[in-house]
Formats: sequence, structure tokens, C-alpha cells
Amino acid sequence: MESLQEGRGGAGSERASFREEVMLGADDIMAEVEVVAQEEADEKRQEQVPRAQPGPGPMSPESALDELLAVQEELEPVNAQARKAFSQQRETMERRRKPHLDRRGAIIQSMPGFWANVIANHPRISALVTEEDEDMLSYMINLEVKEAKHPIHLCQIMLFFRNNPYFQNKVITKEYLVNVTEYRASHSTPIQWCQDYEVEAYRRRHNSSGLNFFNWFSDHNFAGSSRIAEILCEDLWRNPLQYYRRMKPPEEGTEISGKAQMLG
Repeated sequence: MESLQEGRGGAGSERASFREEVMLGADDIMAEVEVVAQEEADEKRQEQVPRAQPGPGPMSPESALDELLAVQEELEPVNAQARKAFSQQRETMERRRKPHLDRRGAIIQSMPGFWANVIANHPRISALVTEEDEDMLSYMINLEVKEAKHPIHLCQIMLFFRNNPYFQNKVITKEYLVNVTEYRASHSTPIQWCQDYEVEAYRRRHNSSGLNFFNWFSDHNFAGSSRIAEILCEDLWRNPLQYYRRMKPPEEGTEISGKAQMLG
């Protein structure tokens, strides 16, 4: 896509990237070796423990309970082993993703208005973005999403801003507890509104008749805010470029008035 161009790396950066891949590969091998070794050790221990066997004929409630307890005891170390293996694999994948995400974030920060463009062009969220929201979002320089699934599934959304006439926060964090059906807000950074905008912020927050990006931005308890959180975490964060629209350059001898025309 024409909107982004990768920088040219020299031989040194290629060697560094190769070394990084080798180290990550070594980490993967060591993690797998540890898991296999743990599996073999657990299997040997289980072979040494006499297992309860169903007796002939129907079991009494007492014997059935005893057998169930024995099976559950055998199952617990297997469950623990599965959790450990999953956690190790997740950490490995996060290490692999991080340099790419850091590089992507650095490139996006060199493109003013990138996130405002992406959010305003998302088919499900564009109807919720007012002109004032879009201007506010034009000061947004980065978006980060972090997830933790143990012991609970928590999604943390961080929005980074440069100096602007609306608020003083450099980072706004919103956290959501995630379950099968919804994102449920659990924490939101208080907005430190600039003095010249406090009255307008109060008016917009209390007089709005429906969900918009400002409602989600300023009050995480606003009804329907989980919709925006889900879009940011599940869609925009994973691939924002699919919603970016490159600005059409002005023709010679013409003046730009209003919003610049977007390429579809």
C-alpha cells in the first residue's frame, strides 16, 4: 500500500534481525525441552502411583466418590502443566510481536492524524465520530492494547496524545474485563480538561442523546462503550492500515477548503 513505506535497513540491521530470530528460536527450543522434560517426569510419577480401578458391577456412592477424587488428583498436575505450557507459548509470541509493534508505532507517529483517519473511516465506528471528536483525535499519536488472560481476561487500551487544546493528559488508559459476551469497563483515567474547554466538556458529557466517541472517551460507564472497546481491541489494533485512507494531493492552482478529500 502506498500510504506506508518501509525504511531501508543496512547489513548491520539485517544481522541484528537475524541474531534476534536465532535467539527467539533458541528460546522456543528451550521452552519446548522444558515442557517435554516436565511431561516425562510427570508421567513417571503417575506410573508409580497405583490408580483406582472401577470394581465389577455398580459402584456404591462412597466408592464412586473415592474414585472420582483419585481421578481428580491425577488430573490436577496435568492441568497445571497445560497452564504453564500455554503461558510460556504466549510469552514467546509476545516477544516476537513486540519489535514489529514498536516499529509500527514509530512509523505511525510520523504520520499526523493517522488514528483520526483510521477511526473516522471504520464502517462500524465512523457514525459515532463527530467533527469535534475527529479534531480531538487528530492529536492522537499512538494506540496500544495489552491483554492479560490469567488469572482473568483483562484488556488495557492506551491512547497517547501530543499537546492539544482539549485536555492535559499525555496518556489515557481504559481497562475492560472481557468475557464471552462483552467487554465490561473496570477502570478509566480521569480526563484533565483544559480550562478553556471545561464548560464545553461538561455540556457534551451531560447533554448528549446517544453514544459517540466523546462519551466513550470521557466516561467508561456510558451505555454502549463496550462496542468501541471491542472494535479498538479486536479490529483497529490488529490491522489499522486496512481502514486508512490516503489523502488526495491538491491539484496545482487550487486551494484546499474544508476537509481534504479522501481516496476510497
